[in-house]
Amino acid sequence: MDEEMSIDLRELLEIIKKRKSIIILITSLLIIITGIVSFFILPPTYEASVSVLIGKVPDGTNYQVQYNDVMMYQKLLKTYSEIAKSRLVAEKTIRELNKDIDYEDFQKTITVTPQVDTQIMMLKARSKDPRDAMETVNLLSQNFIEEAMRLYPTGNVQIIDNATIPDKPIKPKKKLNIAIAFVLGIMISLGIIFLLEYMDNTLKTEEDIEKYLNIPVIGTIPKHE
Repeated sequence: MDEEMSIDLRELLEIIKKRKSIIILITSLLIIITGIVSFFILPPTYEASVSVLIGKVPDGTNYQVQYNDVMMYQKLLKTYSEIAKSRLVAEKTIRELNKDIDYEDFQKTITVTPQVDTQIMMLKARSKDPRDAMETVNLLSQNFIEEAMRLYPTGNVQIIDNATIPDKPIKPKKKLNIAIAFVLGIMISLGIIFLLEYMDNTLKTEEDIEKYLNIPVIGTIPKHE
């Protein structure tokens, strides 16, 4: 049999149609397993955030000066971000919250992100408990401001919005996980059925005999029930 066989689109569709039960089975299994893990096994993760303004609020009376101030404070955002992520601020927050967690693990639950082209910085905390996420980031932002004012007494750092208790978890993303499982199920099952087809070297139709053996079919035995 010629190994360099070519398979046209119609044959591919026939293969998929013939083994569609494998596609349905594997895809359904992956969706069910992913759904069970996402809905019943993975604990929800909540995130609360505080927005902080670095610098003065523009008053519109002197645009050029205010613009220069904005540029200056944008450059300072990185410095303030490092203060917010510092061990000093983190350990003070851990201590005041009586958390049983070390500095490295605590830092994994915290993100500090300067907003591009603004004077605003976002502090976020993640936790399995929505109230804990809110209390952590609110206290963290207060400790950050205290430390920032100690280092830069003439600086201006203000909280814009305090954190509230998040009402919805950010993880697991159930719909996204199930969509990914669906796509993976289709891809994996297609890979399996084409592998099975490639390993199956039997001739099943008259067309197979003529195509792969290059000899004419002179007769067939009818199939009876």
